[in-house]
Amino acid sequence: MKKVSEFKDERELQEDLAEYLRASGLLTFTEIKIPNMHNSRADIIAMTPHRYSAKDIRIYEVKLTRGTWLADKKFQKYLECCNRMYIACPRGIIKKEELPAEIGLITRSDNGWRVSKSPRLNINPPKMDVDFILSLIYRGYEENRKQRDLRDRIIAEANVSLKDQSKKIGWEIARRLDKTKESSIEDWCEELWEAFKEFGFDPPEKFIVSDRYTGERVNLPGIYQIRELLGGASALMKDIATIKAIGTYLENIQLPEITEKGGKINWLNRKDNREKALKLISN
Repeated sequence: MKKVSEFKDERELQEDLAEYLRASGLLTFTEIKIPNMHNSRADIIAMTPHRYSAKDIRIYEVKLTRGTWLADKKFQKYLECCNRMYIACPRGIIKKEELPAEIGLITRSDNGWRVSKSPRLNINPPKMDVDFILSLIYRGYEENRKQRDLRDRIIAEANVSLKDQSKKIGWEIARRLDKTKESSIEDWCEELWEAFKEFGFDPPEKFIVSDRYTGERVNLPGIYQIRELLGGASALMKDIATIKAIGTYLENIQLPEITEKGGKINWLNRKDNREKALKLISN
């Protein structure tokens, strides 16, 4: 909450009081030009909403310093067009004994606003007429229009900002996906199919299959096909190892069964090669 010493002029004090009154549930207008009063302008006019039968229109005249209060000799004229009138000022600027009985006092301290003196109720103000009510309506419309314009501007700027942010996020996601395996999954699957074709599997007519029941799916070999291929490859590798072992044995058949050199057994001998070949054949 703003301290009293921080208010630079009466306009800031006026806006602070208007905010307080709105927070209290009152319909509040600022800087209201009052008809038929020589261009007089009330600082704040507030009223209790939804109480049409028991009218309660209040005028607040804001004074920041005692000097401006002493210089103002016309504040009582507002009693002609309101049910209650208050002088609003920092605490200690004006004593409640200095005010006429029909005028109230509301003061601002560092802790907020407080009514120091209640005003006398003015039941039938002579100038609270149609022109006065119209001035409130016009002012209310102007303030509402400003709020709508401000809201529309905020929404428009927010949408532009949101659009830009979304675009940046989209580009960032696309950039990251381009560097992942997901972005090349189709190429990988096509290469896999080419490898399967080399081993006799028929290629599919369509790589991506779509129907009304299952949606889109990748047409790849089944697990049983992959197991069959891997099993065949494994058996083939064993056969190749056996043939190589037999070939090594036959290639070195002229060597002795066991040879020693420098006290160490030479394992590259015919006996060792023969045993390896027989073991592979028996498996």
